Amino acid sequence: MNEQDRTRHATRVMIDAEALRHNARQVLSRLKKGTRMMAVVKANAYGHGLIGAAETFIGAGAEWLGVSSVAEGVALREAGITAPILVFMPAVREECEALVEAHLTATVACTAHVTWLHEAAEAVGTSARAHVYVDTGLSRMPGDEPAIDIIDTAAGLGVTVTGLYTHYGPPGSGAMADGLDLFRSGVSARMFGALANDLLAAADRRELIAHCAASALTLEEPEAHLGMVRVGTLLYGQYPAHVKRRDLDLRDAFELRSRILHLGSVGVGAKIGYGGEFRARRETLLATVPVGYSHGLGMLPQSLAERPQTAVKGFLSRTAGAWGNPKHLPVVRVRGREAPIVGRIAMDHCVVDVTDLPEAALGDDVVLPVRRTSVNPEIPRVFVAPEED
Repeated sequence: MNEQDRTRHATRVMIDAEALRHNARQVLSRLKKGTRMMAVVKANAYGHGLIGAAETFIGAGAEWLGVSSVAEGVALREAGITAPILVFMPAVREECEALVEAHLTATVACTAHVTWLHEAAEAVGTSARAHVYVDTGLSRMPGDEPAIDIIDTAAGLGVTVTGLYTHYGPPGSGAMADGLDLFRSGVSARMFGALANDLLAAADRRELIAHCAASALTLEEPEAHLGMVRVGTLLYGQYPAHVKRRDLDLRDAFELRSRILHLGSVGVGAKIGYGGEFRARRETLLATVPVGYSHGLGMLPQSLAERPQTAVKGFLSRTAGAWGNPKHLPVVRVRGREAPIVGRIAMDHCVVDVTDLPEAALGDDVVLPVRRTSVNPEIPRVFVAPEED
């Protein structure tokens, strides 16, 4: 991709493809021999761009891809990706034909899911594949039917079950052996491994893939690697919040960038933005940047928005702004230096105080802080190697 193609959009997300490859190889180096890696690319690859991230991880050695929805899986197939793809959310009946046609692997958590896949396969004239999800205490898809019944139903209907899996959340999430994990790490995972072996032996299906480890268990509990691990967060250069072991050399690959589209000055006492929450205490040079909350800037997930410390930070920010003090305000980077966002973030733009960067010019790149999965997926993701950027 040439410079003109890469920079024609004022606002774009720059993705360091080599950093993603590096992170994938770091994870692969930790896996037990014979364990496969599924690269989780759900939610637009955690905001990094579904197709580009999937291609990068497959090239780095991932054997499977994991997505949340049938639509994501179909998009990968339409992009020419042929690797096995597991859809984590069970498909509704109306989605099953598209899932089967795209040769995706479904998640089934009850016999009804199996029946829908069978009907879709009959209608399409092909076979259906699935992994059986077993709830082990997280209770996001609690199971009322034994896994062996689901496997047997699939065998009777010609639906090919190729895997068995569960998912564990952070400590305290309700795993069956959660209390035991406090005293001996990995008990829950080992219990699932034993359960999987028993189920597969009973079904005479020892070739099925058993998997239970997401990023945290992959890093901290080698006994949980089983036949495959499902890795998301680590691939994108971040550790799960509760993980204590942080000895991988992870690299950040994501930058939301835009450009300064206007520069102008205001006098002492000028109020900036809706509500006048920031008041200039000096002659202030302002840069307008076309990124706002519709792009994901300044948006917090509900879980964070409800925390007391978030309210405290908001109060400090408003108080500082009323006195023209940029302390506690979010900052961007312009020409490698930090500058605060002042005033309320609008839907389609924000305003940056660049008084201390008099060299700032129209068209300059601005790197903005943002929660990656909140960034509008319509913003172009540009995959580049570091030397090209």
